[in-house]
Order: sequence, then structure tokens, then C-alpha cells
Amino acid sequence: MTLSVYMPESPFDLDKNEIKKAVKAIMNGRIKPEHINNLEIALFYPQMDDKSWHQILDGRGASKAYQDKIYSEPMVMLLTLKAILIPKFLPDFLMWMQTAPKPDDCWESCHKLQASILAEYKKNTPSLPFLPRNINDGIYSLLSRLITTPKSSPLDSKIQHKLRGLVHDKVDIPQLVKATQSLLNEKDGLWSLVYRVYFAKDLADALSQIPDLCEPGIITDYSEEKAEFLTHLQPFWKYPRKTDKKYLPLAQLFEELSFPHAAIFYQISTGNVPQNIFNQVSPKRGVKKGTLFEMTLIRQKGWGDHLDSALDAGIDFVRENLRLIITGMVIGLLLVGGIGLTTIGIISLIANQSNKALEAIRDEKIATVTAESKSQQTSKTDTNNPETLTDISDENKGRFDRTNEAIKAMTTNLTPDITQLETEDKNRIGIREDVHNNKEYIVLFCVRKILGLDQNLQYGEIGKYNERWQEFSDAIRKYQEAKGANTPDGVIDEGGRTQKWLEEDIRNQCLNPPDGG
Repeated sequence: MTLSVYMPESPFDLDKNEIKKAVKAIMNGRIKPEHINNLEIALFYPQMDDKSWHQILDGRGASKAYQDKIYSEPMVMLLTLKAILIPKFLPDFLMWMQTAPKPDDCWESCHKLQASILAEYKKNTPSLPFLPRNINDGIYSLLSRLITTPKSSPLDSKIQHKLRGLVHDKVDIPQLVKATQSLLNEKDGLWSLVYRVYFAKDLADALSQIPDLCEPGIITDYSEEKAEFLTHLQPFWKYPRKTDKKYLPLAQLFEELSFPHAAIFYQISTGNVPQNIFNQVSPKRGVKKGTLFEMTLIRQKGWGDHLDSALDAGIDFVRENLRLIITGMVIGLLLVGGIGLTTIGIISLIANQSNKALEAIRDEKIATVTAESKSQQTSKTDTNNPETLTDISDENKGRFDRTNEAIKAMTTNLTPDITQLETEDKNRIGIREDVHNNKEYIVLFCVRKILGLDQNLQYGEIGKYNERWQEFSDAIRKYQEAKGANTPDGVIDEGGRTQKWLEEDIRNQCLNPPDGG
């Protein structure tokens, strides 16, 4: 697939009426080859800048749909098209979908449009260089948004309010990372195709050129979006010890996307590179430093490195003190009457015992480091100790409240099914007799069962403690991933697909008497 940008002589005139017809047809799902060709021709002309595209797209209601949160399929398709034609809009578009009442429905409409355009694109690859160029620039725009706070405008305050405060705010970064990952991993998607075929190599080539760009400032000969992103990176080559934690989301994103150059962004954000990532770019065992694109990479220390340091320190300590002990003994014996065979034997005994002491210290160091390592791992996962629990954050409380509303709705919807169960059916399922009439308890019992959670996980604690919520949310996310959700977010939204999936599975797998629960 040829994605390089070239400016051929076009035999066609720029007809804005044809462009408007193409936009109208595409947003309504009626995509024909001539519509794609008209967009490609329009992208050829420099006068079709962002302002011109805004005018045409707003004529179909793009800005209104974005500001007023209109998530109908035609509007989602229209804004998907806007993200293709105006690369800078892509980050805002993804956040707009993420904050929809039913994000998965938005993703389905977005993917539907991508698949339709992709079908035409694959037939006309050599003659369509500008659409993928825009999509490639959109990915660079996404990366820049993940590390910067965009400039505000008078319109931003209204948009921020309408999108629950998630636009132009730090809290949007984790969600935007998740959305970016979904977009670039999406099967048969335009952005994922461009990322796999072109962008990954394009970024690697660009990173290799940064060391030659000594002077800070805008990088020339690149699109505005690409130049902006690479300009952010320049200082880390000019000042090798410089680090910035805001690049960590990029490192984690590229690691999830199996992009080995994630090493660069780990080095930039944390000052070192996790061993698994480091080994991808420097596979030689035992190496603690490597180089990639003229940037020095420092391998993150593992427990083995700490063990070596501890052993070295212990051995040096014993060696130094052993010399002092033996020297002192020899001097003492000389003073009381000279060295004989007995004295030599005593010194030999002391030396042997000192060697045993050395081995004992070494064994103790190994045991200590191993115990500390296990303790650190345990402390990360131990949520059974009440003293380690922390009060639920406002952000997690909001997610719990959304999930709780969905569970209430599930209880209402499943009440007829529960009512039909006989006592022996409830006993066979595993419901305690003292709660046979508690429909919410039965629904929660089944939810835990479907999600693979311990029945001892108290639902009341899920809304009180971060650790309990995280355990519950992680199980929901795994369930969503198994069901093929485009954006598994670990939340059950009322009326959403996750609620519907759970209701169906509870009926078939938990409340179905023949299955015995």
C-alpha cells in the first residue's frame, strides 16, 4: 500500500456541491466509490483547509452533535468522518464517544463507517494517498494530546460541562489511552490499518532523525501534527538525563500495542526501561545499558540485581573484618609467647569458622532479599487486611454508582425469572434459605458467579473501598473482553450491552434449574 504524499496534476475541478453530497451520503451509510473519490480530490487542494471542512461538516450538524451530545448513528458517522478529514479533531472525537451513555454503540457505528470506506479504499489503494495521510496525522495528534493540555477557547467551558468535565482535563488521559488502544487494535479499521502498515515505521524513522536535529523548535518538512509531536521529544536527546512522567501513558500504550520502541518512552518518562521491554531492543543477557536511536537506555533493576548488590556488600564486609580479626589474633599470640603448631591450628580454625560465617551471611542475605521481594508482591495484592484498604475515590465512586443503578435495573428485569424458581431450585443454585426472598441478593450472587468472583466479596464494601471496587471492576472488564466489547471499561451501565449480556447469562447459567446453577 502506497501512503507517501504526492501532488499529481488533478484533471478534476474542486466542486463543493459534490463534496457536500458525499458527506451527506457517507453520514447516512450510503457510501459509493464516487463519494470516496470526491473526498480524495478535495484533500488534494490546499484551499480545502480545516476551516473549509468545518463549514461543510457543520452544515450537516457536526458541531451541534458534538456540543449537544447527539449520539445517533448518522451523527456518530458524521463525526467519524470529521476525525478523518480534520486530524486534530480525532482526540476530541474519541473522548466524545467515551462519554456517551452507551459507548459501545458509538464504536459500532464508527467501525461500520470505517469498514465501508476501507472496502472502497482497498480497491483503489494507489489512487487514494490523501485519506491515509490524514489518518496518519490523526494518530500523531492523538499522541500529542496524551502528553499535553490543549489550549482553551471560549467554547471549551461549554463543551467541558456537557462532557462531564472530561475534556481538557487530566482525568481524560487514562480514558484517552484506552480509547486510542481500542482504535489502533480494531479489526478491519482505517486507523488500525494505517497504524500497522505505515505509522509504526514512520514513527521509527522519525525517531531516528531526532538526534540530528540539534536546535530546538518546529521540525520542518513534516505535517503540522507530526512536527508538533516530534518537537516535544527533541529536548530528551539534547538533555539526556531529562525525564518527564507525563510520557508514561505513551510508554504503556506502545507496550500494549507491541511496539518495541516503547523503550524510548519508558526511558523518557521514568529514567529506565522494564526488563521485558529492554530485552526486545537489547536481547544480550546481563546487559544493563543499551542504545536506541542514539538514546541511552537503562535497564530497570530486578530482584537479581538487588541480590547481587546485597551479596557483594555482605562479602566485602566479612572480608574486611576477617582480616582485622586474624591480624589481631596473630599479634596477641606473638605477645604471649610466639607462634607454634597449636597457634597455627587456632588460626586455621578461626579462618574456617569465618568462612562458615561468610556463607551464613550470604545465605541470610539471599533469604532477606527473597523475603522482601515476596513481601512487596504480597503487599500489592493483599486486600484481605482491612488496614490496607483505602476509602473509595470520587472517580471510582461515580463508576460504582453507575454500576449499582444497572444492578438495580437487572434486579427488576430478572424478578419474574426469580419468582418462578422453586425452593429446591434456589437450594440447588446455592442460595441460602434465609435470603430466598431477597431478589437483589440472588442477582448479586449470580453476578459474582458469572464474573468468577468469590461469594465472600461483600457488595457493600465495593462501594466503600478502592481495592474492593478494583477487584469487582477488573472482573467486569475481563467479562467485557471475553464478550468482545470494543471498549471494556470495567463498568456496568444501565441499559448498556454489559447489563444485557449479564442478564442473559444469569438466566441461562445461574437461574436455569436443569443446569443446577
